[in-house]
Amino acid sequence: MTIEKILQRIDGLLKNANYETLALENFAEKKTKFCFDLLVKKDDMVFSVKIFPNIDNLNPEIIHDLKSLSIILKSKPLLIGIRNRYQKLEDNTIYVREGLPFITLNTLENIVNEQYPHILARRGGGVVFLDGILMKTLREKHAITRKELSEILGVTKRTICSYENESMRPSEKVAEKISEILENNDLFKKINVFRWNIKDNIDEKEILEKNELSEFESRVQGVVKDIGLSSYWYKKGSVPFKLSLYSHSDKINLDGFYPLFSGITEEQDKINEMSFKCLRVFTELFHKTSLFIIDNDIKIPQLFKKAKIPIVKIKNLEKVDDEEEFIELVQDS
Repeated sequence: MTIEKILQRIDGLLKNANYETLALENFAEKKTKFCFDLLVKKDDMVFSVKIFPNIDNLNPEIIHDLKSLSIILKSKPLLIGIRNRYQKLEDNTIYVREGLPFITLNTLENIVNEQYPHILARRGGGVVFLDGILMKTLREKHAITRKELSEILGVTKRTICSYENESMRPSEKVAEKISEILENNDLFKKINVFRWNIKDNIDEKEILEKNELSEFESRVQGVVKDIGLSSYWYKKGSVPFKLSLYSHSDKINLDGFYPLFSGITEEQDKINEMSFKCLRVFTELFHKTSLFIIDNDIKIPQLFKKAKIPIVKIKNLEKVDDEEEFIELVQDS
């Protein structure tokens, strides 16, 4: 099954489950490689779906942008893997790479139906998340001591203690034996990848050292810095905007104003319509403030003037002295 077919199946699956889905590019004509293939929303939950043919062959920039996007937007990545370097991924199993969970399409379908996986893939075989408290309760109910259970399983008594306090996880084989002995199939804890905790640090200096900015981008960066804002740049085109802006001030308290996403156009003396459209749709979905910064020579068509995204020429941005004036400029635009 091709990636396009997988995306179409995911799109249909989630729509049937009353999720709102949004693709910024056509499935059949993939022209842009974003760090997500599909954006998904339901109530206050937002997910960025990405298909990976091989989870052991990851693009570091896309992974970093995916993590930063999750932190900035308080969203979750929903990553579908097809295979690793050795074989196809197994269903009902979570594979972790770079701190991110990868699952199969069938596992996603089970999760949508509230059947969560309980196996975490490890080298040499998967391990199972057991409910340690329930295990101890059932063991005592069956009048089985830790020593007796350890002898049946062929492990140490300390290992049984570790299972029950959840400091250690058993292999699939051992977990199945425990389930049989204690006569309970509800011992397995369900892992909800929809609530996976993403950890990453957004280091502005690190990003700027890795990426070379164009002359116009450097000019924008300097102006933003003089205003007193922090900027986080996306140079590989893996998100539908060029940079995010943040405030340093504790005095500025505008709920939902930051982070502010910005697109940039400096080429061909006209606004990049595709970039503008992607930014508009993206910000409407996430209910975020956006900005589009353009060079002075670019004429703004009437169509763009009616859009909800402020378009600001660099010369007007350079007239701004502080953050309060910047906010006024964005709101007035």
